[in-house]
Amino acid sequence: MKKTFLAGALSIACLTGGFGLQANAQETVDVASFIHPKQAVAATKQVQSMTYQDLYKTLVIAKLAYEDKEMSVVATKNSITLKLSLQGLLKTNKMTAQEQKEFKELFGEVIQMKFTPSGNTFKAEVYAEGKWQALSDKDLNAFVGSMQEDDFKLKPGGYFTDTIGHWAEGYIQLLFQADIIKGTTSSTFNPNGQVTRGQLASMIFRASGLDVNKDYEGPATYKDLAKYPGAKEVAILEEYGLIDIFDGAKFEPYKPVTREEMAYVTASYLEAMEYDVSKVSKNNPFTDKNKMRKETVEAIGLLKQLGVVDGTNGQFNPKGNLTRAQFSKILTLTLMLVGDDE
Repeated sequence: MKKTFLAGALSIACLTGGFGLQANAQETVDVASFIHPKQAVAATKQVQSMTYQDLYKTLVIAKLAYEDKEMSVVATKNSITLKLSLQGLLKTNKMTAQEQKEFKELFGEVIQMKFTPSGNTFKAEVYAEGKWQALSDKDLNAFVGSMQEDDFKLKPGGYFTDTIGHWAEGYIQLLFQADIIKGTTSSTFNPNGQVTRGQLASMIFRASGLDVNKDYEGPATYKDLAKYPGAKEVAILEEYGLIDIFDGAKFEPYKPVTREEMAYVTASYLEAMEYDVSKVSKNNPFTDKNKMRKETVEAIGLLKQLGVVDGTNGQFNPKGNLTRAQFSKILTLTLMLVGDDE
């Protein structure tokens, strides 16, 4: 009999709930007044403790809270350029008409900043009053603080050189910080590599907040897991009914997962996390649904209606595979749904 899944991963899901600017209007209008979200802490302490790599990780995660037209982060191995629009700031920063006018006089419609490595940390510039100017420690501290949650500390590592500038870098970084994904090496992620069944199981397992020491009750029914390192994770997910789509005698952990298999497992995870799917249509609009396994049609429709998955030219390509970058986005959006629901 299948277990009832307990929502043990809400803390992971809710990790996606922050990272936006939380600024408050200030009386004195300067750079800090637009980006300072809370009481100032010692500027030198915060600025000096953050490396260029940590700044990169902070910015690409924060970017997830904004539309592309509101905030952009262009990163290379040697610099980071940030653009944050007034429209984006107004989402969380209460400004009077006068303050908005003064913002435009200083920065135009968009505040622009440049960050470059400098020793163990970085230097910052802001484009104001028609020229690039060094950003003061006070202003830099205010900006860095605005991009971080009070109770959130970046993990070491995760500066993947092959995701710098990648469209999915924010999703990848967020899942790395939540201990859901790992790199292929300490400095690479292989974003275009295909997701295997075993990798899918491992990421869903970690996102579920399950524990192999507490939740394992016996081996899976699959006959090919004796030497597979993630065998216990697979067994636990099978017990909870999250991977029923893999209904053969073998699990084949190193086989690339198909898009419809991924959708079924992801939708099962949503339901297991007690997300109320009854309020969402499961209408599947894809023109190739006749190529889908019967049990995946509603799962794919559900994720499409929730905005978690999409297709190309009206087709989902259910038998196709997906990349590690693509699934990073899908899983992040799924976690955000759970976090918002909570």
